[in-house]
Amino acid sequence: MLRLHHAGDAAHGLESAFCAYFEPLEPGVERVRGLGLSGLSSIATARRRFRQLSAPPPEVMAWHNLWGLGFLADLDRAGRRLGVLHSDFPGLAGWLPGLRGLLDGALCVSRPLLEMVRAALPELAGERAAWLPYPVARERPEAPQPPPGGRPWVIGYAGRLARAQKRVDRFPDLVRALRGAGVDFRFEFLGDGPDAPWLRRQLAGETRVRFHGRLDGEAYWNVLRGWDALVFVSDYEGLPIALLEALAVGVLPVFPAIGSGGDAYAAGLRPDLLYPAGDLAAAVQVLRRLAAAPPEELAALRRRANELAVPHLGDCYLSTFARHARALAALPRISEAAPARPRCAPHLWLPFGLLRRLWPGGLWRPVSCRFP
Repeated sequence: MLRLHHAGDAAHGLESAFCAYFEPLEPGVERVRGLGLSGLSSIATARRRFRQLSAPPPEVMAWHNLWGLGFLADLDRAGRRLGVLHSDFPGLAGWLPGLRGLLDGALCVSRPLLEMVRAALPELAGERAAWLPYPVARERPEAPQPPPGGRPWVIGYAGRLARAQKRVDRFPDLVRALRGAGVDFRFEFLGDGPDAPWLRRQLAGETRVRFHGRLDGEAYWNVLRGWDALVFVSDYEGLPIALLEALAVGVLPVFPAIGSGGDAYAAGLRPDLLYPAGDLAAAVQVLRRLAAAPPEELAALRRRANELAVPHLGDCYLSTFARHARALAALPRISEAAPARPRCAPHLWLPFGLLRRLWPGGLWRPVSCRFP
């Protein structure tokens, strides 16, 4: 998403610069600075390096996923602060109220996230908080693929291959259940991640499974458009961009009911495409019904999928972001420096890797201490 901003902000009248916490101090990319942090760094380290960045005060500072806002906001010298939420994650709803008074506006990539922000941060009422349509790198939807016609039903998963959040550890059972249900299928994985080697080992004997690895550009789209259905088994999501990309090429999503932005897209296509979270047997039955559906029913579903993707095509994301940033700059400032606290707390010097395990909420608490 930041690469998209880097490439496209100027076309929308924004002069943008970037700070990436865990990139090298000099990443070698124009307008990008890093803080060189690692799991051994601490909040104190981050504050010291952030303060040392030599850059003019930004008119609007966009905090993507709000990470670092609590412990860096009082150092950003920004005229306005904009929070941009790309994802939901465990603890977010409980941590948001601790950020009251630090933001002037917010953009959220799903309706559930927008409702969460408005409930937790009531000062961001009305035009200060808005929906941000997640982008699909297509100018228009593509004609859906023809029905199988004797070939296997192609089911895919696109995304990070990780147990955390994505729960790829559920896929071996799902593949075996599909085989047991008598579905003529091929299952393809598009992506990479920390649990890719484990998943490959678990599915090594499955002749109906194919791993594409991580692909970019047209190579990615060529694989995606060859699928009939896309399935997720996640515990939580904001709004998966792979789901939107699938809709744009007529691939039918089978999605868990986890209260995310993706729920409405699957249910809006057909209610039973939203299956009970964690219920793999229910997901298999949805896929089995789709594979057995008549061609005219599938064609109608694929056309509807294309329609759902339309608000996300073209430059919808960047134009909405730029419009909201300019509107926010024109509104009165309501954010303040981080609220005062009586003294510095020990967690400010704990390494990030340890803090995330012992007390992840500590990363979201505002600070205003004086650091050396």
